[in-house]
Amino acid sequence: TPASVFDNSRDRYGFKKKSQHVSRADYEAWETQYEDHLTRRRRKWVRLLQECGLESEHPRMFPPKSSKTKRFIRKGIPPDWRGEAWWWYGGGPAMLAKNPGLYDQLVTKARNGRVSSTDEELIERDLNRTFPDNILFKPDRPLSSTGSDGQVDTETPLLKKLRRVLQATSIYNPKIGYCQSLNFLAGLLLLFMDEERAFWMLDIITKVYLPGTHEVNLEGANVDLGVLMTSVRESMPAVWAKIGGELDGSTQSKSTGAVEHTMRLPPITLCCTAWFMSCFIGTLPIETTLRVWDAFFYEGSKTLFRIALAVFKVGEPEIRAVTDPMEIFQTVQGIPRRLVDANALMEACFKRRNGFGHLTQETIEERRKERRRGYKDEREGREVRVEAIGARPRSKRGLGGLHVPGATKVFEGLKHRK
Repeated sequence: TPASVFDNSRDRYGFKKKSQHVSRADYEAWETQYEDHLTRRRRKWVRLLQECGLESEHPRMFPPKSSKTKRFIRKGIPPDWRGEAWWWYGGGPAMLAKNPGLYDQLVTKARNGRVSSTDEELIERDLNRTFPDNILFKPDRPLSSTGSDGQVDTETPLLKKLRRVLQATSIYNPKIGYCQSLNFLAGLLLLFMDEERAFWMLDIITKVYLPGTHEVNLEGANVDLGVLMTSVRESMPAVWAKIGGELDGSTQSKSTGAVEHTMRLPPITLCCTAWFMSCFIGTLPIETTLRVWDAFFYEGSKTLFRIALAVFKVGEPEIRAVTDPMEIFQTVQGIPRRLVDANALMEACFKRRNGFGHLTQETIEERRKERRRGYKDEREGREVRVEAIGARPRSKRGLGGLHVPGATKVFEGLKHRK
């Protein structure tokens, strides 16, 4: 969307420039320099597309994967090309070709009452909570028009599309149904592409890039948080000493003194859960989030781990300076929200020395496999114990399925802080 469509209090996508963590003055100081960066990058992208014999005015096809293309992606896709590029590199064309017309069929099913009452209720609850700071979702002045049934309609066109995408997803993927955070993922996609494409890209995110992350028991989220914590422990021991404490996935047996590995996660992972489930939406400022998504669709889910590590690295001095558990929690929550300089974060992530570009997808998949095995063993052990004492197992929906000891204490502390 061109920047001129909205007044100067909003960015080119319709979001308010000022936020709780970034002042408008700071935003505009960064924006002035960033516009020059976008102009330079667009010129380079046009040359690259022309070298590849591709349309460079309104491209719908993009260069094959190569070290040069990867470098270009990491430096940012031109904003108005993003939807096409994400679709191309994320595997959208193949998915749509295999399932022509399916989205329309799902929308019809939803209209005919095939959405479960639970999912419908959750979707309706979250619709109006989606991007309240974006004018395309929540206008400055409420819309008001009378529909064919005589009812007053106050919803924006984008909000209606979002409802259809989420309802179709809940029918098509019953393992997930509807889960909080899908509204933000689908909402962001809808800013860059039509609803059928947004539906398929949401399907690709939840099944290919982040398998299991959005399922009811959130085991996929647990798995990825465990992989992240292992990487923090290895690459930033001083940060780990602050956020991990004794909850480093291992404990010492009181009886034998031997180290016993557990699947526990430190309380800090409660504020990192959204990093994965929402792919940094609402955590990083919007342009920084979009730059992460550029790399995410091109390089895969390793991008989220690399960026999460870069956030801890950028915030390392702040994290090391605090000792109180509640302050550490608030510090880690606050660090990414101020990272408006997208170039600086991407450079911190991918620089050759002390960067995180060396973390491969293979390493992540191997560690995911280990964590899944660990949860399976733990589940089986718990079932054996439950059978032995004749007790009923705890509900999957407990604390969002997260194994986070000490969490209640942290939240109680946060509640009583001003």
